[in-house]
Amino acid sequence: MDQTDKRALRRAIRAKLESLPASRFEEAGRAIGAALSGLASYRNAKVVLAFLPMPREIDTVPLVESALADGKIVGVPRIEGDGLAFVRLDRHWREWPRDRFGIPEPPSDAPSLRLDELAAGPTLVVAPGLAFDRTGGRLGRGKGYYDRFLASLEAPSPGPGAVSVVGICLDEQLVGSVPVDERDRGVDAVISA
Repeated sequence: MDQTDKRALRRAIRAKLESLPASRFEEAGRAIGAALSGLASYRNAKVVLAFLPMPREIDTVPLVESALADGKIVGVPRIEGDGLAFVRLDRHWREWPRDRFGIPEPPSDAPSLRLDELAAGPTLVVAPGLAFDRTGGRLGRGKGYYDRFLASLEAPSPGPGAVSVVGICLDEQLVGSVPVDERDRGVDAVISA
């Protein structure tokens, strides 16, 4: 796999996203949240692992609020070394300090959700990405955090359907084919708006 292809696609998608108004990300967030709530993998999930958006990323707040209202455990990522841990969102999450991107950051002393419990499911992972294709290919931002996390969910040998991974994006982020290599983890489905 030629890493140049990935870098070029990341540049092209970032430029496309920069050209869009903020309202585009908000509208898409509402539409995607509504579409996601109609999926069996969402309805069956006990835990929803989502992300809080950075600028020029889908607004996931409507999705997060819906999942909380539906009684789901909602986890959001915290970077720990070169990996991700997911922390349960509590009712004070809007008061969390902001990181350098303006994203509410889970407190460092908040316990993370246990990987074996997440892998046992039913868990829905809502994965971000810069680009997706309709076959489940996902291109992240280049650090590999989600790829490593998704691989760690596969390690405990979960039962069928225990973990579902759905990528969410704007229609503008869908491409014909995402360049992937052996370290990349795809998604089970993609919802775009």
